[in-house]
Amino acid sequence: MGAYWILLVAAVVIAMQAGLFRRLALSKITYNRSFKVSSCFEGEALELIETIENRKVLPVPWLRVESQFRMGLVFRGQQNLDISEGQYNQNHKSFFSLMPWTKIVRRHYVTAAHRGVYRLGTVSMTSGDLLGSNFVVRSVPLQGKVVVYPEPLDVSKMSLPVQTWMGDLVVRRWIVEDPFLISGIREYRDGDPLKNIHWKASARSGSLQVHRRDATADYRIKLYLNIEDHELMWSKATRPEPVEHGIRLAAGVASHLLSQGMELGLGSNGSLEEEPNELIDIPISGGREQLILIYESLARLELNRAISFHDYMEQELYHLEGSHDILVLSTYVNDRLQSMLNRFKEEGHRVQVTILEDPGLSRKEVLS
Repeated sequence: MGAYWILLVAAVVIAMQAGLFRRLALSKITYNRSFKVSSCFEGEALELIETIENRKVLPVPWLRVESQFRMGLVFRGQQNLDISEGQYNQNHKSFFSLMPWTKIVRRHYVTAAHRGVYRLGTVSMTSGDLLGSNFVVRSVPLQGKVVVYPEPLDVSKMSLPVQTWMGDLVVRRWIVEDPFLISGIREYRDGDPLKNIHWKASARSGSLQVHRRDATADYRIKLYLNIEDHELMWSKATRPEPVEHGIRLAAGVASHLLSQGMELGLGSNGSLEEEPNELIDIPISGGREQLILIYESLARLELNRAISFHDYMEQELYHLEGSHDILVLSTYVNDRLQSMLNRFKEEGHRVQVTILEDPGLSRKEVLS
């Protein structure tokens, strides 16, 4: 009879604690994670900060936290973190035990191994009773992300049309002074219009000073990136290495030209992350904001063809106004595409093509 009462009491206790933890285990449990930076480049290290807090008097005997990331972020030597990797995603799993009024802060040290947009997504939290026989699950949606820019290649020593354009620009800049571009001040010279006088600088120096007007070349450059890894590609690139090399090359060309004060636009026939119907179409402009816009667009670029490169360039031919210097990055140039590029030349554009091969083996073909 005594054993019966012991079993009955034990059953009641087990049932009560199961009901208690099922109802309150995840109550007043807060979870958050965030990247310490909003953007970085391929190969750089960054921190992911994870915070878990139990804001109640009841302890949490066990808590399982599960999340998912796309491949491309490498977590380095983190304890209490089980990572299983698939072809496109990696699943993370961690276990915790939280005492009352306890806060845990973990710092994950991560290497951004590949360009892309990495979103925090949804985290799943599971907890239950002391015996693990009853559990409750709650999903926590998170909004943070980090944008990993492609690593810009150093094009300053490469045999690319960039070098020719830079030489041409120096010559052109002797031609005309742009009244809208101010690059500093200088002393007044005979013939300078009075409207150019910088009165505050003149008062400080004790002699007349005028605005220095920079020169302009009206130099319009459009960079086109073909994400097709071969001329018969249908939807998704199966040989991404040369195309990824082209993306890094595009980033390097943009960085080099824009840092020299030139203006550049970018277009591609690839789709954008989370916007499969949108193409990269960045109008020609200059400055730091233009460079960041190009970096971010290249980070978001998916190797999924939205339209054939030939048809894309045909659309561009009708949209471009005036003459442009055009640089095409492509893994191939067949007769059909060559004919299309010749039409650009007939319209007054200067076209040059860089053939994309395996990384580090790019060669140039110039359409004369």
